[in-house]
Amino acid sequence: MITKNVITAMLLIGTLAGCVANDYGKMSRGSGVSETLLVENCESIICSYDKLKDRVQATANDMNGFLAISGAETRTIQYTWVSDTNNISINLYSTALYGSWSFIDSAEVYVGKDMIAKVSGSVDRIVGYYNEVAGEHEKVEILTGIIDVEAAQKIAEANYENVTVRFYGKDGYKDKELPREHDLIKVVNLAKSA
Repeated sequence: MITKNVITAMLLIGTLAGCVANDYGKMSRGSGVSETLLVENCESIICSYDKLKDRVQATANDMNGFLAISGAETRTIQYTWVSDTNNISINLYSTALYGSWSFIDSAEVYVGKDMIAKVSGSVDRIVGYYNEVAGEHEKVEILTGIIDVEAAQKIAEANYENVTVRFYGKDGYKDKELPREHDLIKVVNLAKSA
């Protein structure tokens, strides 16, 4: 059985190896994205290089790494950008411990009371972490869609406490405010270079 200390060590080693493995010069030459921009924005997010298609892929989210070690899903929002596109893929996470599935089919993202983006697309439903206290598994629903860079920037630049995701499902809607700070703006900075 793997202990939490071993998992923590593996995550730390994987993070450090990822930082060392990025050759920003090579990524820049192949993709056309400025090396300076890659260095400034890839340090605290996940950047990878597709050597077959000469593309950079950048991903950032609001995951709480400490809580994620237990296996719990802690993300609410995630951006992914690929260097030959001019849009950003957005994943919105709805996690429930009690009750049944919400069968989410769409969402809206608000900054204050201003709706910035409507998101619809594919939905994955995953049985997640088992909570021994509740005696229940997490029910994780992940809505994936595409938003434009301008909308992505408005969401990323807003104070996370002012961003609300409204999920629509079989029983109407439920709102979830972003729970923590994130580095989504770094993905936007890279996307604006396209």
